[in-house]
Amino acid sequence: MNRKKLLVVEEKPQFEDLIAQAFSPEFDVITARSGNEAIRKAVLDHPNCLMLDVAMPQMSSFMLCEILKSISQTKRIPILLMGAKPREAVLAMAKEIGALDYIERAFSVDKVSDSIRRALDAATRERRRAPRVTMKIPIVIRGKDSLSHKFEIYAETRDVSRHGALMQLPVRIPIGEEVELCQSDSGASTRMVLRTLARVVWNDDDEVIGPNCHGLEFIEPATAWASRQ
Repeated sequence: MNRKKLLVVEEKPQFEDLIAQAFSPEFDVITARSGNEAIRKAVLDHPNCLMLDVAMPQMSSFMLCEILKSISQTKRIPILLMGAKPREAVLAMAKEIGALDYIERAFSVDKVSDSIRRALDAATRERRRAPRVTMKIPIVIRGKDSLSHKFEIYAETRDVSRHGALMQLPVRIPIGEEVELCQSDSGASTRMVLRTLARVVWNDDDEVIGPNCHGLEFIEPATAWASRQ
């Protein structure tokens, strides 16, 4: 029987090690120490559940949940927030940003394991109800790379929603850079339709060799893109 994967997003090494040791007998534990690393591992490693430190530096837990919930490959991964505050004070906020539960740091391994199992059961039921869709759209992307060189690339989204898109590109675009996305009209190759602007909100770490993954957030929600799902 395949073991379930648990992705733990925790900045502090001591807590990361503690959680990994506590749950490794039951789960294959994957760890990440930043929002960017968490998104990359969520997309590539396909974890079954995610435990997220509510006090993440650089990228807030709210933004990370928003990004993960806007990508079809990750939006059904159940998220459990964890932190030092009492559960009663944070649970409502946790659910508001898409998490299933909130766990206090002084946790009982058995109780957290029960929470993970409930989250996995809920995710399984949701996947069975969800329609199977393809989220790939061929587009032209224009902008400037990390060296300020202009580019125009024909590519395909790995995923797209009304909020943004996930793409793998041969160039690296810095976070915060705005790009233009267009889709060619198959009936008229010179005419572009579904033109919109997007902003890069995350990308791969500098050490990644080869095509770079980018998370693009539409500057205005793009209903027309979502209608193609």
